[in-house]
Amino acid sequence: MSTVKTGPVRLSGYAIKLRRVVNASVSSYLRSKPEVSKKDVQRRVNEFLTNLNKIIYEVLVEKYMAPKDAIVNIELEYEIADTEFKIRNLKVDLYELNTSISDEATAELKKILGIQT
Repeated sequence: MSTVKTGPVRLSGYAIKLRRVVNASVSSYLRSKPEVSKKDVQRRVNEFLTNLNKIIYEVLVEKYMAPKDAIVNIELEYEIADTEFKIRNLKVDLYELNTSISDEATAELKKILGIQT
């Protein structure tokens, strides 16, 4: 299982940062697995990230009305089984005036993604 962190980033830029750190981590993993179809795994990972970024946006911006200039830190634990990319855990820290939003947003995202705690 691997863990990636975006580090503190503006909410308006989290999607690009999350995609970069996950793709860098997956590329490193794929170098050690020559038998795995790299293009297939990378395609699936990027499709998954597109959907994940959409869900994160819906929860943080549309549901919790977080401003786009708020600072967010996303931590993602994942594993690759065969060519499947699976999230095992997710944590979102949203640095804004209302700090309870971080816990609520993390719980909401885990519920949507079906992550057991």
